[in-house]
Amino acid sequence: MQTTFRHNSNTHAVSLSKKAKDMGIEKLSVKGVRWFQKSYGNTYHTIYISALINCVWQDLGHTEEEHYGYGDHYLVTAGKWLIENGFVDCDESEGYFLANVSVREALNVEHYVQDVKRKRDLW
Repeated sequence: MQTTFRHNSNTHAVSLSKKAKDMGIEKLSVKGVRWFQKSYGNTYHTIYISALINCVWQDLGHTEEEHYGYGDHYLVTAGKWLIENGFVDCDESEGYFLANVSVREALNVEHYVQDVKRKRDLW
């Protein structure tokens, strides 16, 4: 299913890619893991992506390094990862589409975040 979203006053189209459809992906799950660096006040995160295929959850991948970004910025990182790895077609390459609730609903994406106390717990 293709849906649209607005970002920076522009309308963009987003849909699951042929690769994702051929794999039989029914649903996507994004897990964000956040760590707050108390000394400098920065927040870093990693993401893990899973897909529901034939009623079985399968890991698709994760980020190899931590990314800066607080709040739900892990959704933007996940969106960029999905584009770069060919699971989503989007005419906007930065991944902002997952920050949009209606796009997450249209693409059947669930998400959650876990806050950790130590940097090494990001992985």
